[in-house]
Amino acid sequence: MNAAVSQPSLSALVGLLTEQALLAMGVPHPMMSSQPPANPAIARFYLDLIIVLKDKTEGNRTDSETGSMDEVIYNLRMKILDLSSPGQTSSTEGVGVRK
Repeated sequence: MNAAVSQPSLSALVGLLTEQALLAMGVPHPMMSSQPPANPAIARFYLDLIIVLKDKTEGNRTDSETGSMDEVIYNLRMKILDLSSPGQTSSTEGVGVRK
């Protein structure tokens, strides 16, 4: 099977890191048949990598890339908060995030 490979880019790198963060939160990839186990510490690690990448590329991104990174960072932060919020009903209920 030859999957289409996108061009290497900042957006592609952020997308890969985002997918890994979501998998670490227990969000299954569309091609997966089962839900992966949640590991919030690993999810936070991938989020932190995206933040480091954003900091290190400051002044070298397009406005579109900056907007996309800001949106990804915000959305991942909210999902991590959902994992650690008591009383939340989610697929990873009861799993906390280390800060």
